[in-house]
Amino acid sequence: MAPRIRQTVWNCVREARPSVQVAFLLRYLAGAVLGHPGGFLNPGRVAVGATGWLLATTAIYLFNGVADRPEDVRNGSTRPIASGLLAVRTALTAAVALGAAGLACSLALGPGPAALLALHLLLGYAYSGPPFPLKRTYYTCTATGLAAGLNTYLAGFLAGGHRLDGSLLVFAGMMTLWMGGVGGVAKEFSDIEGDRSAGRMTWPIVFGVDGATRLLRLLAVGVALAFGAFAGLFSTRLLWCAATVLVGALAVLVTSEGLRGRVGRSRRRRPYVAFMWTQHATHLVLGLTVLAVPLS
Repeated sequence: MAPRIRQTVWNCVREARPSVQVAFLLRYLAGAVLGHPGGFLNPGRVAVGATGWLLATTAIYLFNGVADRPEDVRNGSTRPIASGLLAVRTALTAAVALGAAGLACSLALGPGPAALLALHLLLGYAYSGPPFPLKRTYYTCTATGLAAGLNTYLAGFLAGGHRLDGSLLVFAGMMTLWMGGVGGVAKEFSDIEGDRSAGRMTWPIVFGVDGATRLLRLLAVGVALAFGAFAGLFSTRLLWCAATVLVGALAVLVTSEGLRGRVGRSRRRRPYVAFMWTQHATHLVLGLTVLAVPLS
């Protein structure tokens, strides 16, 4: 691969935010694993589906990078599009190609998975694109995050054995709330100035930094306690996952201290980092749990 092409590919990967791509991939795989209790899991089918989902999600975040460019420039973002390392036209071309490739993968699995991937792409476009970008207001932004999370677990469920199980309902429900609720608030603290100049109505802008921080803490602790309660009642094998979220909620409490005033962008980003690491860790704990005690 020529150095210039290699650099363009790397810039596309960076712009698509690898940590977010990993999170979506883990959600998809969790849905597949939890959707086949006692059944037969076809690794090839799951691999094709997961590849298609990853391609589509990469396309969505490339498009988002293009749409967010004005705010990212004002916020001093070092992402490739905002810093000029990745041309807008190149990013859009790559997004269209990756979205089409993802859809082709999902079509190989059948009409249901293809419909869910098409919905995934549609949500991704509606979040950032005209006529009314859902990212502009806090409630549509959070609702989109919840829908995207639940849709990803459902897509994985269809790629797996698609046998409904209490573990799937508890895990997918709680982690969707963690993503759309906790993540939906935590991600807005680092970009307040740029978001305000772009006319966005995010949680910290509408409710103030203090109000949004209180909400973030309430959501983090609430989801952790609810996860523990539902796991205890309906799926004790998920208790370690619930414990991981509880640790993550404590990390969110600690990192969300002192966000008001003249605080640097990296400092304001810490609650989001705590949220994201918790999300990754909980899915990895789920994988270890399934390996140790196979679902039946």
